[in-house]
Amino acid sequence: MKEKVKPVMENLKNIRKRIKYGRKMNRRLHSMPFRKVQSYISYKAMENGFRFEAVKAKNTSRKCPICGELNKPNGHVYKCKRCGFQADRHLVAAWNIAAKLPMWGALPLPPKATDEVFKTEVERIVIKS
Repeated sequence: MKEKVKPVMENLKNIRKRIKYGRKMNRRLHSMPFRKVQSYISYKAMENGFRFEAVKAKNTSRKCPICGELNKPNGHVYKCKRCGFQADRHLVAAWNIAAKLPMWGALPLPPKATDEVFKTEVERIVIKS
C-alpha cells in the first residue's frame, strides 16, 4: 500500500520581520538560512517524486485539534481550557497543519484516537523539565 505523504512547510516570506527576541538571539536567528533549508527539502522531495506544499501556519499551535478552541500555549505544553486536551504545542501544530491539507480532507485517524499518544508525550516532556 502506498502512503499519501507530502512535505509541508510554512511560507517563510517576511519571517525576519516577525523575529523579535533579544539582541544575541536575533543575531543567531537572522543568520539562519531559512529559504536555503526549504529549497533543500523541496529539492530532495522532488527527487523522490513528491511535491512539497506551503500552508499558512497561523494559529496552528494555538488551536485545539479536538474542539477548535483558540488558547495561548504556555511553554511547550498546550492545554485547552474548553475540553482539557493537553499535548506538546509542536505536535498540536503539526496535527493542525495535517488537517488543513486538501489531499486527506480529514486526518487518517480521528483526533480522539491519538489523544492517548499525545498525553504520553506531554507526560514525558513535563517529567524531563
